[in-house]
Amino acid sequence: MAAVSFIKCLLGPRLIKIYASSERNAISYVPSGAEKFGDGFLKLINWSLQLGFYTSPFVIWVLHKKNYFGYDGLQSLMRFTAICSFLCASSLVARAFGRLSNPHYIKFINHLEVARVNYNSVTKKPLSQYDFEFSAWPVDYDAKEIQKDSDKPRIFIDEERNNRSITEIARVLPCRILGYMFAHTIGIRLLYPGTIIQHFIDPHLVEGRSRLIEELQGERYKLMSRDENSIDCIAVDRRGKSQYSNGHLLVICCEGNAGFYELGMIGTPLEAGYSVLGWNHPGFGGSSGTPFPRQDQNAIDIVVQFALNKLNFPAEHIIIYGWSIGGFTASWAAMNYPNIRGVMLDATFDHVLPLAANVMPSSWKSIVATTVKHNLNLNVADQLIKYSGPIVIFRRTRDEVIALEPGTLSSNRGNDLLIKLLKFRFPHIVDHTTIPTLRAFLNTDTAEREEMIRNLEVSHDPCIKQLKQYAIENRNSFPMRVGQSWSEKKKMQMASFLASRHMLDFDSTHCTPLPAEMFRLPQEIGYEADSVEISDFAEISPSNL
Repeated sequence: MAAVSFIKCLLGPRLIKIYASSERNAISYVPSGAEKFGDGFLKLINWSLQLGFYTSPFVIWVLHKKNYFGYDGLQSLMRFTAICSFLCASSLVARAFGRLSNPHYIKFINHLEVARVNYNSVTKKPLSQYDFEFSAWPVDYDAKEIQKDSDKPRIFIDEERNNRSITEIARVLPCRILGYMFAHTIGIRLLYPGTIIQHFIDPHLVEGRSRLIEELQGERYKLMSRDENSIDCIAVDRRGKSQYSNGHLLVICCEGNAGFYELGMIGTPLEAGYSVLGWNHPGFGGSSGTPFPRQDQNAIDIVVQFALNKLNFPAEHIIIYGWSIGGFTASWAAMNYPNIRGVMLDATFDHVLPLAANVMPSSWKSIVATTVKHNLNLNVADQLIKYSGPIVIFRRTRDEVIALEPGTLSSNRGNDLLIKLLKFRFPHIVDHTTIPTLRAFLNTDTAEREEMIRNLEVSHDPCIKQLKQYAIENRNSFPMRVGQSWSEKKKMQMASFLASRHMLDFDSTHCTPLPAEMFRLPQEIGYEADSVEISDFAEISPSNL
């Protein structure tokens, strides 16, 4: 019996906390000295291996310069590896003995073993009172469980050209190789710094997760994606609770490149009274994998399937909310689930390439373009235009991240996202004749914008009436052919109205949380609730909310 317990403690996950309940206060798990020492050394080895992998081109170069690839050097590396292996084994044994003497850990590991044998709502309940290493959490929903009628082929936007000449392939091959190496080492970490930051903010992640579970009655789940990544997510279900008028609507939050559901944008829809489903990118928090585009797409896919098939929210009650780089997964989900209630994008860009090229040396232009195109192709606009439902875009007027010139409104890539969306949806209104004026409209401050509105004689009610009438006569689908015979002034009036209808300004920088008061759902054309005024496209600052 003692041997069995020792093996469980040897192979068991790290225990972090015991949550508060009606019967007890929260307990932060305090490991013994032996467990603390063993766990600390194993963490150090793990971080060293990760750092070595992500900086492998530089490490290999240094080892080569130091002549470690010769016979004597290889022998030294082998001796070093043997010493590290011995220390790792000793640390594992020390950690196991430390856990074996701790009653909290023994009780936890017994609950975990029961759940592993027969995982259901009954065995999950006692396990849910613990916060522990997520890799050991049993799977709540697997992509293999998706019913055939829900498992339709997914849409992927692929910019790869299939017909290339041999000469062209030979010319781009060196860039492709270098781009692949860069993307799969340090490149993905630069694009998603949260994969590194999380090691330094782990106590804050634990605290944020505790708040969601203890105070807001959230429930944590483990989802298994198509590519067998474990996706860490949490649901706060407010259906049937009278104090939450929006509880019947579920907001699925797609975080930014350094955001986690424990600390990120999830707070805005929660404060606004919605049910919320937060999830972490592959490689973030408890999620396994790496946030390359296809892995991220598979992650949001299983999250939406979970919301539909396990949480049982109808698609018409689901809103996808993406912040910053989260606009990529949000737009992909919208493209593949066209029946959802709507899409809300906050501080999001049209494509990552202009932003990546802007922060890299100009001499790297070719390799940056190749790396992005073939490895990190985050094409938000191309995905978004394939969704025909209601959309609202929040733009930060002092955004220093998605603006090519920090804080400069005219260089904000949210402008390009909006113009590409409107150009597709209303091709006879937003065209080569109106886009220059529309850009000028988007680039101006509040006072100048109001002056342009007065000069253009833009009026809300006639614009709504014309769009509604067209929708009634021609169906509410895109692209709309309305405006074919209009004058340039009339098209510009409508273009200004459409811009104000699809975009709201927030006077803030990139990382300021969106106030709950601004969290307003987009409306379909033709709905009586469609009452966004032209004046709403003005700067709203945190101080006057």
